[in-house]
Amino acid sequence: MYKQTINNITLQLVMQQQSEVADQPVNHTGVLSMNQEGFRFEESVKQKRPRRNPKLYEGQYVSLVHRSDGKYACSLKCISPHDKDFDHNTVAFRIYLELIDALQIIR
Repeated sequence: MYKQTINNITLQLVMQQQSEVADQPVNHTGVLSMNQEGFRFEESVKQKRPRRNPKLYEGQYVSLVHRSDGKYACSLKCISPHDKDFDHNTVAFRIYLELIDALQIIR
């Protein structure tokens, strides 16, 4: 990569939003270009990606998400059967109760 230092330049700064210059260093993403008057830095548009599958229900054993195709998906979280208090019937009943609570949301 070839690096070059250019002294005594004029820099024009084009920001997407009006903001004060902070005392702390801030990183901006954008494009630096050279023209007849000097250099120009244009800040890129900041776009947040929409959440892909927003969670509608978050329980101890079950979570419910709304997928981008309009369908709903329930998923079980990890269960450790090696705990000393683990009881198959109790865990199955709690999962059943959480599924009922989760499915009430999509009525």
